[in-house]
Amino acid sequence: MTTMNKRKNRKTRTKYGKPEGASVTRVVVMLVILLLFAVGATMILNQNEQKARVDAKAEELADLEAEAVADNEQAQALEDKVGSDTFVEEIARNELGMVKTGEIIFDTDSSS
Repeated sequence: MTTMNKRKNRKTRTKYGKPEGASVTRVVVMLVILLLFAVGATMILNQNEQKARVDAKAEELADLEAEAVADNEQAQALEDKVGSDTFVEEIARNELGMVKTGEIIFDTDSSS
């Protein structure tokens, strides 16, 4: 019976003395590791794409903010200027063609 047990052990072991199921287990483990690596790499690539998209949007919003701040400063300056006498006089002269009492107007356009 001992020779029969030895023959049985020979059939279930590979050439190097390891059971036949061990090579299948190694293949499965390697496939799982490769799958995990592929999933991880895909996640990293997606994160990089999303970060680039978010950075571009942040830059666009920063430009819009700078424009809005400049517009706000112009509006504030105009608001401060509107109530002053110099602004009213400037509008009266430039827009309405008005002059102060005693001023002489010279017409430099020679349309004749």
